[in-house]
Amino acid sequence: MIIFDIEASGLHPESYPIEIAWQDSDNPEHYDEFFIKPASGWTHWDDYAETEIHHISRKTINESGISVSEACSRLNTALEGKTIYSDAIDFDQRWIMRLFNEAGLEPLFAFVSVLDLLPSTFDRIHFEALQNTPVKHRALDDARQIAKWMNLLLDFQ
Repeated sequence: MIIFDIEASGLHPESYPIEIAWQDSDNPEHYDEFFIKPASGWTHWDDYAETEIHHISRKTINESGISVSEACSRLNTALEGKTIYSDAIDFDQRWIMRLFNEAGLEPLFAFVSVLDLLPSTFDRIHFEALQNTPVKHRALDDARQIAKWMNLLLDFQ
């Protein structure tokens, strides 16, 4: 199971991805993480998100980030034909599509909610309780934490 997470410039509809990471839940050595330089038209920035949530500065993404097209290529190369899972699929799917649309490319992988992995009889209160556990709001840390939760939940069945 590949878990992915995205940190963004904010939660506004005009926000954009600034950090992406994914983690294979079965293999701790199989992961990737990177910052993304904003495309020229991506200007929305939420100062609150920077100072209170992810603590990633504009300077960091501009100096350490890769281009939008390089990010798409890197994701497609590593994840082609796979399904990746998110705990916040509405946001993460929007940001992935914003990234790929900007590059004029299509993702070569599918993405779905981690909730789709749980049987319909599973008490989702357990998952919601896990989600209320504090997170670091850094993409790789969060992907690893979600992978750990999912392994625990799926082992619990």
